[in-house]
Amino acid sequence: MQVNLSKKHKNKAFANKNDKAIFLFFGLALWMFVPILGIFPLLYFIHLNRKPNSKLNLLLILLVILTNTIFVSSLDVISDLAVYTANYERLDGNNPFEISGEQGVEFVLWLLSYPVFLISNGSKYAFIFFWSFFFNAVTFLVIAKKLSPQNYALLSMFIIATPGFLDIQGFFVRQYIATVIFLVAVVYAEKKLVMWGVYIFSLCTHFANIIYLGVLFVYDKAKFLRRKYVKIIIFAAGLFLPFSNAILLRFVFLVVRFMPAKYAAIIIAKTQSYANIRSSQSSFGVPFLEGFVIFCIIMFLLKEKKFETPTEKLLLFLHPILLFLMFIGRDIHHFSYRFAFVLYTFGGLFYYFLIEYKWKGFKKEILPSMLFLKILFFCYFLYNINSGNNPFHYLDDEVFSSSVFDYIQIAHDGFTYDIEIENLPNRTIRLD
Repeated sequence: MQVNLSKKHKNKAFANKNDKAIFLFFGLALWMFVPILGIFPLLYFIHLNRKPNSKLNLLLILLVILTNTIFVSSLDVISDLAVYTANYERLDGNNPFEISGEQGVEFVLWLLSYPVFLISNGSKYAFIFFWSFFFNAVTFLVIAKKLSPQNYALLSMFIIATPGFLDIQGFFVRQYIATVIFLVAVVYAEKKLVMWGVYIFSLCTHFANIIYLGVLFVYDKAKFLRRKYVKIIIFAAGLFLPFSNAILLRFVFLVVRFMPAKYAAIIIAKTQSYANIRSSQSSFGVPFLEGFVIFCIIMFLLKEKKFETPTEKLLLFLHPILLFLMFIGRDIHHFSYRFAFVLYTFGGLFYYFLIEYKWKGFKKEILPSMLFLKILFFCYFLYNINSGNNPFHYLDDEVFSSSVFDYIQIAHDGFTYDIEIENLPNRTIRLD
């Protein structure tokens, strides 16, 4: 009997080694030809290769980070990115606090960009490259790894396969930085001093993060809000409550009464501008449907178990609120993006609960299918870029024909010859 058990164990170990070798070989081969797709089997290899302090795992995760970074930094410098890049150039002769506007409160972007400006001699490409590298490195090596030490690579696959994770890195840059910093605060929620310090730092990046202040105060105090039926009511309210541009404007006028006059004027002007533009729901449907499925699985399919850690309580408290905000603001230009920003960019983070906890059934069938569908949708996102149907143009719209050598060439040319702003909107200092 013991011999049979030993044989089974050896066979299982041998099969695991074969699986790892297959994913590593296939991942590297695919990465050579289409790097942005090759990152997925490489991440799955890391997931299988659970050796502590593995240098190979670290090398591969750095490869994934660099691949994402070069992909994002290949985009055309237009729209909001053009504004940020133009303001970055103003660091030549101005200090970071002067660039951050008259109030000088939201200074983090320019303070951290200042050393990049000095070291790179004002390279615009270095500015974009640095921030994309920051987004990816902090996401995988801090947020995902702290949240799920054993399954961080698998969790990272779900995060990357959310198209907004890469696509919005070159658009709402300051809010993206603030969101990444806020999520660092979330994963350190058990250390209150660290959590609050990091959260305040995120406010100095983008004051929109003030919307999370109430959540951080009450998530572990108002126990009744953590009950299933309350979460279902919050979610259902988002589906059925009437919400319009007029209601939004009244709400904004009420809130800005407690803010500095200059900020209040900017927020009112932008809100009135957004309220006059009807939002396209094409970018809303999939993230909301995905969030709804995750919400239902957490509520009804996970085995009954108390979520003990402060980070888990905080994420579970936040998720239905974000779905509520995403849905009610679907018809208002940029409302859902702004207020449910975490779901558009880091919606994959909430798969943590589906990965870590036991289900009442069907986990082995549903979870791999969800990952497959996400990667398939990510491929559709890449296909739209390749067809020129995406607002941003990555890799000159040659996503599937750009090899690792093209990525190296793009980075080399960017650092050597720099890049140009292609279309600069008629504004310089931007506080959104």
